[in-house]
Amino acid sequence: MDMTQYILIVGGLIVLSFVYQGVAVYIHSMSKKKFESENPDASIMVIKDCQWHPLGFINTLTCLSINGEAKEQIMTGYGQRGHYLMPGANVLELQYETQRPGILHKWVRTTYDPQKIEVNVEPKKKYAISYDKKQEKFVFEELSK
Repeated sequence: MDMTQYILIVGGLIVLSFVYQGVAVYIHSMSKKKFESENPDASIMVIKDCQWHPLGFINTLTCLSINGEAKEQIMTGYGQRGHYLMPGANVLELQYETQRPGILHKWVRTTYDPQKIEVNVEPKKKYAISYDKKQEKFVFEELSK
């Protein structure tokens, strides 16, 4: 295989990956618009964690279920994950995990037991969920506009 064929194959794969990503973003935005039109009072809960750090100090917050059901995760901004919440009382099952570089092992990972918390949500608001390591509990708060 000569160099021109190699460049065409690699270039074609790169173009296909961009097309695939564009289609995936379009489908996600259409499903998001559909949900928002069917549920105009829904609020958004933004997950505040750090999934990337140049030195490897990562903390991940995962919403396992909302009211006993696994819910689809949405993108709420550049690199921000979130979930829709319906107005009223919601029971969130959340799990927190930390990861850091180790000395004897490549990575040291700590996973905290899942916790259920009940939150009250008002229509059309934006909330944030995070984990306070000092108090060892989840913090649910309304975001100011």
